[in-house]
Amino acid sequence: MKKRAGMIVTLLTVFSLIVSACGDTQSGGTEPKASKELTMWTWKVAYTPGIEAAAKLYEEKTGIKVKLETFTPDDTYRQKFQAAANSKSLPDIVNWWATAGDSIENSVLELSGEVDDDLLNSYYSAAMDPIIVTQSQVDSWKEDKNATTIQKSLKTGQFYGLPLDIGGFFTFYGNKKLIEEAGLTAEAPKTWEEFVTMMETVKEKTGTPGLVFGAKLPDLWENWAGSALSIMLNEPQGYIDLLERKSKLSDPSNLPVVKAMETLANKDLLMPGILSTDIDGADQAFAAGKAAFDLGGSFTMSTLLAMGMSPDDIFTFPVPPLEGSKINSWTTDPFTLTMLSVNKDSQNKAEALDFIKFLTGDPDAAVAFANAAYTVPALNLGDRANDLDPNLKSISEAFAAEPGPYSQASPAINTYRGKHKEWEVYAQSMQSMIEKKMTAEQVAKKFDDTMESLKASGN
Repeated sequence: MKKRAGMIVTLLTVFSLIVSACGDTQSGGTEPKASKELTMWTWKVAYTPGIEAAAKLYEEKTGIKVKLETFTPDDTYRQKFQAAANSKSLPDIVNWWATAGDSIENSVLELSGEVDDDLLNSYYSAAMDPIIVTQSQVDSWKEDKNATTIQKSLKTGQFYGLPLDIGGFFTFYGNKKLIEEAGLTAEAPKTWEEFVTMMETVKEKTGTPGLVFGAKLPDLWENWAGSALSIMLNEPQGYIDLLERKSKLSDPSNLPVVKAMETLANKDLLMPGILSTDIDGADQAFAAGKAAFDLGGSFTMSTLLAMGMSPDDIFTFPVPPLEGSKINSWTTDPFTLTMLSVNKDSQNKAEALDFIKFLTGDPDAAVAFANAAYTVPALNLGDRANDLDPNLKSISEAFAAEPGPYSQASPAINTYRGKHKEWEVYAQSMQSMIEKKMTAEQVAKKFDDTMESLKASGN
């Protein structure tokens, strides 16, 4: 009898606990148990919806919210960071320029022992390059009297952020409405000559000039388009030979690149006033429908949308090759634009680190971020790139997952294009050609004559 009474008491106790537990659940509703909130800063207004879209996915997965604050412009953000770093009031997570030795290292977590190789290998191959401290940087800072104390303290292999997004130049933007108004299909031209024909048709049918770019900057054309035409026409070694003064610009193999711009000028396909137009002015003119095409980079997309364009009114494509080029489609090695870092004094370091791994390494998060921010994620999406906005997908397809032709030429570009002054003369001559004051042959001859004169003088 005592045994039965004991069982009843036990069952009542269990029932009571079940009822109590149910009561607790009902009082808490369906809210997630976790209530932790992470704080995060960025200066990129265009990134705000993208980060928030990824943060929503993270909250659904973990119950942890991410509260994002945006401070702009760049200088204001840097000052805000420095003041908060001094008072140890930084947020848990910081969005920053992708770099090493930018004097934030005293305030954010060193990550080389915190991130496994699987995540690092999931990014584009060059994504970590500007973030990881290199031996050459250590050596340079050691000898540089102007290097900061923080820079001198850094060691090879350390890194203080994970790459969020990547970008590149060599991108043309087309106005779909104008193209279709001219009776054309808004598709990427296969060759430069086909591109010129498109511009001619648009101008004939709509009266709108074909192309605008920031021609006020003399070397922009070569940096954003001309070098791509050269590398595709003669392969990287051909451009390297020109940079190393082993060939001439007037050579029949090089002259077509100069003539590409001459054709645009002589056919009046450039927007009037283009030589007084900077990068922002070019984007504004394109957004206002004053030109059918705009030359920019992957980052131009978010600018155009901020100016009121719809992504449905835009199509993008990389620099098309000249007919007869040895490389028939352009790919470029992207560079990292921004990174995510964790406040080393955060009370939520583990969660903050988990979130930046999620945002930079989870395909769902990366796609959500990219499509809302209109930037290409640093994560190599593989087949998931099909889920990107069509324009972003087009841009990402022009990014080389492994070192491509531009990377083969880039050491020579970095070494010689600033050092050999004939390239300054070339940039100025190209502007004269846009004004129809010089022909392509005259531009090439002036380049070659300057090169020979400088070589003779030992410069």
